[in-house]
Amino acid sequence: LSTSLPLKVLVRTDDISEESPPGSGHVAFSLQSKQLASMAIGFSDVFVLQSSSSNLFQFRDRILEGLSYPGPALFSVFSGASGNASGLPPYLTAAAAMESRAFPAFAYDPAAGSDWASRYSLADNPQAELDWPVQPFAYEDETHQRIAGDVAFTLVDFLACDRRYASHFARVPREKWNGTLAPVLECVAGETRGMPDRVPCLLMVDRDNVLQKVVADDQLVREARRCREMWHSMQELGGINNSHALQLLARERKVWQEQLQRQAETRARETNSAAPAAASASLAPQAPVAAAAPAEPPQEKSSDAAYIETPRCTSCDECTKLNSRMFAYDANKQATIANPDAGTYLQLVEAAESCQVSIIHPGKPRNPNEPGLEELLKRAELFL
Repeated sequence: LSTSLPLKVLVRTDDISEESPPGSGHVAFSLQSKQLASMAIGFSDVFVLQSSSSNLFQFRDRILEGLSYPGPALFSVFSGASGNASGLPPYLTAAAAMESRAFPAFAYDPAAGSDWASRYSLADNPQAELDWPVQPFAYEDETHQRIAGDVAFTLVDFLACDRRYASHFARVPREKWNGTLAPVLECVAGETRGMPDRVPCLLMVDRDNVLQKVVADDQLVREARRCREMWHSMQELGGINNSHALQLLARERKVWQEQLQRQAETRARETNSAAPAAASASLAPQAPVAAAAPAEPPQEKSSDAAYIETPRCTSCDECTKLNSRMFAYDANKQATIANPDAGTYLQLVEAAESCQVSIIHPGKPRNPNEPGLEELLKRAELFL
């Protein structure tokens, strides 16, 4: 790769759960493949594509770009054919690896531009803006009632598919299902700190298609946190939740708010200076008039409720494209929140982040059980 010759190299990985380096005390996920891909990107002129085999068809355009690239290209692919996936087909194992961020997909194309924003992309990962993808899940309980909700697919869920990690899990009898069982997502996010009685668990389906709850040990939770931090680093490179951009946005918003405050203070001074002249004019004889009812002071928007500064809307269509039931235009084609319950808190936060004039305020979540709320609340702080 360092010769800059137009070589095309394919590296196939069958098993990403490699033996840990001596003394590390944790699992090494495709360590060699990741080191190779990082090294290739370091050359700056090497086309790099990493993907699971389950998504190669979706990446066909990027594969053609790599094959036609005039310089060297590296294709790193996880096949899923480890033979330890408890009967799952290799393509499902490969898909689960990408879904759980154990083997994320990315592309680095030196020909796409001169900066990282042009060259590096994570867009092909499922729900790349989140820590873990969230999917709807429905089942029938013992009373034959339909239960539905959203479930995050974490690294712990991926490891539960590997028979080699069976000793890290234990099934919980149905009569023991109680409030001490906390979703793995909450434990990985640290939302159960200070509550030692909460035990991380995940949902699994047995061979009889019966839903089970399974607890995971602390080692797997630590591995999931480490995996999440690595994913955060990749998000930074891919321009997703970039800390530099968020800090700049916060500074610009603070300056804007200070300008609004100064303008309000200026208007207040002008109003007060005009008050004596108005009082003098009021001394002139006037026809009697009925006493007017005192005007009600304008109600301040609550930070708990989501709202839009509608008069400042530029009609950019960003929010209405995101969720046309939650966001709608009024008679002046300016956005309002038509129904805050018609979508998720995630969509409110995404709409606030994508608004070109920063007029969408997501407020507080209406559904306390929505996954990933801790991270979403941090993102929403900039727009309260």
